Amino acid sequence: MTPKPEYAYIAFDVFPSQKGAATHIDHCLKALQNTFATGILICLGTEEMPSFQYDSERKLYVYRFKEKIRNFLERTQQFQNTVTKLLQLPLAEYVKLVHFRDVWGGVASLNTNVKFHTVFEVNAFSHLELPNRYSNSSPAALAKIKKLEKRCLLDSTAIITPSPITKSFMVKTFDTNPKKITVIPNGVSIFKTKKNTPKSRYILYFGAFQKWQGIKTLFKAFKELNDLDLRLMLCSSVPQKRIEVYQDLARDIGIFERIDWFFELNKKELAQKIKDAFLTVAPLTACNRNIVQGCNPLKVLESMSYGTPVVASKLPVIEHLIEDGETGFLVPPDRPQLLGRRIRTLMEREKLVGQVGSKAKKSIEEKYLWEDQELKMKNLYLNLEYV
Repeated sequence: MTPKPEYAYIAFDVFPSQKGAATHIDHCLKALQNTFATGILICLGTEEMPSFQYDSERKLYVYRFKEKIRNFLERTQQFQNTVTKLLQLPLAEYVKLVHFRDVWGGVASLNTNVKFHTVFEVNAFSHLELPNRYSNSSPAALAKIKKLEKRCLLDSTAIITPSPITKSFMVKTFDTNPKKITVIPNGVSIFKTKKNTPKSRYILYFGAFQKWQGIKTLFKAFKELNDLDLRLMLCSSVPQKRIEVYQDLARDIGIFERIDWFFELNKKELAQKIKDAFLTVAPLTACNRNIVQGCNPLKVLESMSYGTPVVASKLPVIEHLIEDGETGFLVPPDRPQLLGRRIRTLMEREKLVGQVGSKAKKSIEEKYLWEDQELKMKNLYLNLEYV
């Protein structure tokens, strides 16, 4: 007989997928699996995924919310209702820890009449994120969401976040008790790649294509490099139809023919492209999401782990990870000409790029492997009062 779950992990994200969020979910689940016998994952799913299954390898029940509701807030409300019902089923009667990564799972957990510890995993705040996705987000709706966020921060047993900038934001904005917050950075898993392959003449951007990632700045910078024998490779973590607007933008700027596009590569395929790139780029914009709220860009860590230096925006969230000229290269945000100029200079300094890449790789191996971050999470779970 399969034992009932002792923990629940809740995420308003599709799992599995090629997005960075799914990577983080995977490693949080590993930490939980190393702490408890059996668990339940409540997440989103695509049409092709089973709505309910038992993963015997992970010892994990999986429920996927797949209802098609166009309105985002209505969809989150229905997801909350589903989570609350699931946590009150006999299946969940032995759950003693609920780990949630957004307010939609958080409020639903806190609204149950069941006693368990809660861990709020804060990667971002919806009241700041949603205007980037939905330009017509109403101030009233965002204010209501902010209240939900405050409740989750106040009522959760413990809080984890990958960035010290985000921790400071919580303390200053929500008056959160800093003793409740543990900073656990993102980590990397280094996949096996071909040995001794020479660096190729392309620069690489990989990941999602949200506005705050600075893709428009990158395109304008690459336009400045038209005279160079250089390609731009874009590896999108989402399907092509989701970034058609950026393909149109590349055509408008006049660089489309110099771009190689790839979509939803698996981790091993992406690892080889990162390793072979001359440089990668992370041109984050100077917006509230990146400056005020904070983040811990997984793409920066992943690139460094393969010895490929990153040219990134000079923002506090990046300076926490990269020392300019030592483990990467920094440029002012939202300045395409300066970004293009820095790339041009570096293309002529292959030896320096190689040295910086080696130092970046060493930095990751010393501080940012996923095994180390999983151990930190496990210790947090074990140190909760009656886990």
